[in-house]
Amino acid sequence: MIRFQVWASARPMGWFGHAAGEFFFEYDAQWLTQPGAYPLAPQFALTAQPVRGALVRSFFENLLPEGEVLDDVLAALQLRGASTLDILGHLGKELPGVLSLLPQGVVPQVQQNYRELPLAELSARLTGRAATPLLVSNTQASMSLPGAQDKVGLRFDPKARKLYDSIGASPTTHILKPDTRQPRYQPSAINEYACMKLAQALKLPVPKVWLLRVPEAAYVVERYDRELMVGNIVSLHQFDGCQLLGHGPGCKYERQGGLASLPRLVHALRELRVRGSDWLQFQRWVMFNYLIGNADAHAKNVSVLVDDKGYRLAPFYDLLCVRVYGDEGLALFIGDEETFDAVGAHSWEALCADCGFGFAPTLAEFRRMALALLPAWNKVQASVAKEKGVTEAELAMLARMSAVFERHVGHALSMSAPAPRGAALNASP
Repeated sequence: MIRFQVWASARPMGWFGHAAGEFFFEYDAQWLTQPGAYPLAPQFALTAQPVRGALVRSFFENLLPEGEVLDDVLAALQLRGASTLDILGHLGKELPGVLSLLPQGVVPQVQQNYRELPLAELSARLTGRAATPLLVSNTQASMSLPGAQDKVGLRFDPKARKLYDSIGASPTTHILKPDTRQPRYQPSAINEYACMKLAQALKLPVPKVWLLRVPEAAYVVERYDRELMVGNIVSLHQFDGCQLLGHGPGCKYERQGGLASLPRLVHALRELRVRGSDWLQFQRWVMFNYLIGNADAHAKNVSVLVDDKGYRLAPFYDLLCVRVYGDEGLALFIGDEETFDAVGAHSWEALCADCGFGFAPTLAEFRRMALALLPAWNKVQASVAKEKGVTEAELAMLARMSAVFERHVGHALSMSAPAPRGAALNASP
């Protein structure tokens, strides 16, 4: 049997491992008896009975990078062909949220230590990503961040504009993402930065963001699963939409077997009894992603924060205009529609019926957001375009994003237009 102890910051939560041909998770007896204990995820009831099988594997695989990024990380660590357990053992000292995985008998470090990261050193890491992925570029720490983009966790001081590497398992406060190395999706940092600023302008709950020039463009986003208390960073427990649904990261798109969908997420969130205000924000997240052409708004882009008081929807993240790169398919369908151009009022009506939302108020809110988006975007675009170091390629990207936004807003206003006065009276019986 191979197992690691699962820690929630400095408190032992349970054990994760592999025995008799299957994965298992079981809570530590101390965790089950302490006040304020919360479950790993809704499917992991707070009982002494171990949970075994695919559900356990899926939950922990969702803590790892995906696709080519994971392949690059494994190559850099000389772990090609390694098992999920081996990979988590190497990357598990700082995981998303409050969790960490440590060998039996090893306890988390309490003291938090950091080293200033000069921009010249960060620039060298950015230019050397082909050989050493950002996630493992800090040789003094071990961490895992999910997703298919190259990124790294850091500590960031916004006032001083200084970056710091964590030492050991010291928690990070921000995530840094440079432009993708895939030519088709370049530039990407300014796209995500501008879309997040637009979401902020439209009052969606999103973390604070920055765009640094290293001199390479680097998008920095504040971690919503971290809080600063009395000078120390405190980690918060969270899980994403795939973990909520009990599926692995390979099921985050609806077209991958239909195991993830907007109605499935809504029904799962309803079981958690999230706050009433979260329902409106979830609907607004769907609307915003349609309006900006975010073809990559998948199940792992929805997360839930957990504490002893219950569950709440986490701030939104990974918002960007993907249609500007030519992607036209929806990661999660609206009604039965799989592409942006196929969506109409009937699609929103079907979505509302499937999710238990009121159609009229949903369409009214959709129209309000559509009317507000372009004026807000004009201000955001002008502000971003004036920032120091903006390149011609980035200005061209902003202009192409404008064209997508105008097109989608036009469609939204058309499908949400009130019926002409008297239309119902004049309709044929």
